[in-house]
Amino acid sequence: VEDTLYNVHRYFFARDSAHFRAILQGAVQRTAAIEPCVLSSVNCADFDEFLAILYPTDFRRPAKKTTAQWIAVLHLAAEWDFANIKLLAIDNLTATATPIDKIVLGRRYGITDWLPGAYEAVCTREDPLNLEEGMKLGVEDTVRISAVRQ
Repeated sequence: VEDTLYNVHRYFFARDSAHFRAILQGAVQRTAAIEPCVLSSVNCADFDEFLAILYPTDFRRPAKKTTAQWIAVLHLAAEWDFANIKLLAIDNLTATATPIDKIVLGRRYGITDWLPGAYEAVCTREDPLNLEEGMKLGVEDTVRISAVRQ
C-alpha cells in the first residue's frame, strides 16, 4: 500500500473475503514463497482504519472513528467483499452520517434503507442545497431534490 509493506495475517482476508481468497489461493498455486499483495488503489490511512477493525487495540472499548473513517472502512469492505465489516460500517454510519452522505453512500453501496429518510430530510429541511452538497450528490439528485423543494 503506497510503498508501505504491511505484514498481516492472511487468515482474516481468506476467511472473510471471497476477493482475497481468490487472490491468495492463486498466489499459493504460483509459488511456495509468499509474495506481497499490492493494493494500488488504497492509501495507507484508509488501510490502517480497515486494519483497526481486524486488529482492535481494546476489544472492550473499540476506538471511536469519525464519519470519514467509517466511510473509508465501508468503501474497502464493499470493494473487497467483507460483508460483516460492511455491515459494521453501515451500523456506525447510520447514526453519524449526514442525509447527503446517506444518499450518496446509499446509492453507491446499495444501502436502500437509508434513502427514503435521507431524501425526506434533505427535501424538507429549511436550508437549500449548497454547492458542496450539490457536487457530492451529482446533477440528477440535485435537480430532483431542488424540484421537490420548490
